[in-house]
Amino acid sequence: MFSKKHKPLPNPVFQVAESSSTTEALLEQTGILLGDNCYWNPVALPNGHIVVIGASGSGKTQTLKAIAYSMRQTYPDIQVFCVDFHGDQEIIGETCYPLHMASPHGINPLVINLDPEGGGPNLQAIAVTQTLKRSLQLGPNQEGLMLEILETCYNLRGITQEQPTSWTKKTPNFSDIQKVIEGRIENGCKESVKLKLKMAASFQYGVFSRPQPEFKEKHIRIDLSKLPPEIGAIAAESLAWQLMNQHRLGGERSEKLPCTYLVIDEAKELKKSRACDRIIADGRKYGLGLILASQSERHLSADVIGNSSTKIVLPVDSSEVKKVAAKFRLAENKLAQLKELSALCRFGKDAEQVNILPYYQRIEQHG
Repeated sequence: MFSKKHKPLPNPVFQVAESSSTTEALLEQTGILLGDNCYWNPVALPNGHIVVIGASGSGKTQTLKAIAYSMRQTYPDIQVFCVDFHGDQEIIGETCYPLHMASPHGINPLVINLDPEGGGPNLQAIAVTQTLKRSLQLGPNQEGLMLEILETCYNLRGITQEQPTSWTKKTPNFSDIQKVIEGRIENGCKESVKLKLKMAASFQYGVFSRPQPEFKEKHIRIDLSKLPPEIGAIAAESLAWQLMNQHRLGGERSEKLPCTYLVIDEAKELKKSRACDRIIADGRKYGLGLILASQSERHLSADVIGNSSTKIVLPVDSSEVKKVAAKFRLAENKLAQLKELSALCRFGKDAEQVNILPYYQRIEQHG
């Protein structure tokens, strides 16, 4: 299915078997080359999701860039969104939208899910409040107050839950939130003073008050490296939910190949978010694939690990070898011996040890 060598692994022992026939091997050589004649083919798997883990210096960045670059070469119709927390995921042919204090671009968390059965301003207000609660550590009173403020923001724009035709009107953004909070402070609301302090950085950076790009390009990188982690997490989670909502609205697809991929380099920044779990669970049906990477398996939920058909394990910290080997059903001694840019790759029940062909070598080969 993926290379000249494969064998199901019912036990936590890493094994490699020879191909049964030349014809079979030729059929398997489709998809994206990872390295060593090993191919990743999302169509041949239950889903196209990938989990990548690897410690600092393991080659994780080069592996992610290699997959993203080769995806554009192999599947040119797929749209790729890369959420880049460190500013090191640049590849040839991308369109980069840097988000920082002086950027003209933004992400609007208040964009409404237009699904008549699961969308509207009220549900969006709940989703945004939960995102802010996690990232900014809002207390119970501040959480309730934020719900009221968001409802006010939508109402001031003429957007109500009861009128779905109003959902397409111009959506409020964080500038609207700031104005409503300041108005409540002028009226003596002490809890609004506390909320304004919690929201201060998000207002100051302004990335949630500026126009959001249309995102029509084929390979888009959202550079969050100049933002504080909590602000970057809000932007990343908001984009993930927008993509999931848009794909759900488009309905289920019969094609197995996703039409869109979301690549997130640092899973720990979204550790408490349900967005990745939802994409892992439902994205396949709607044509949305997820590639999620982390330095540690601790940053990945059980749902993400269990429901990702492809797992790429690069060298991990020695303290995590035993746990990772057990969780990914790989031989502990094989995992402990991995070097930079070498990986144990699991494709469903099949597995392969691979020397990853890094991004820098791929672009050298293409001139």
